[in-house]
Amino acid sequence: MNTQSPVTTDFLGMVLKMQPNIIVSDEQLFDFCQVNRDFRIERNHQGELLIMPPTGAETDERNFNLTGQLWIWTKQDGTGV
Repeated sequence: MNTQSPVTTDFLGMVLKMQPNIIVSDEQLFDFCQVNRDFRIERNHQGELLIMPPTGAETDERNFNLTGQLWIWTKQDGTGV
């Protein structure tokens, strides 16, 4: 019996395939997300539920760099707020 946790530091996400047996309505998906607020849950065009890991330092750095570039551009261009 394997007792290891399914969550690791290199976790890329989880896909729950529901089709064709279970169809989740928009209201049911909303309720599911409300009960599981600690998870980032999406549904793709195939009806699969995608549970994404929280972002980390690499994503934070990319967002910071993008924000910095936008700030510089708006200051140079003068048309942004």
